[in-house]
Amino acid sequence: AFILSVVVCFGFLISGLPMVMDLFSSWAPQSMLDAIADFSFLAHFATISRGVIDLRDLVYFALVIGFWLTANAVVLDVKKAD
Repeated sequence: AFILSVVVCFGFLISGLPMVMDLFSSWAPQSMLDAIADFSFLAHFATISRGVIDLRDLVYFALVIGFWLTANAVVLDVKKAD
């Protein structure tokens, strides 16, 4: 579980970097590149660290937290049923 969590977090971290975007730019359409870049923690955190609180960034972090809390609750319910 730890290794899977580290890999997923690393994926979210690097998804907006230019090196990763160059990898996808040769075959993916621009709308897909924008979607991949929007998953990056760094892009959303950069604006907050500058002191700009944007509603899109707050919604992003709230949705990520909500998704993983829901996934955790589902896994615990499945394990509890066993």
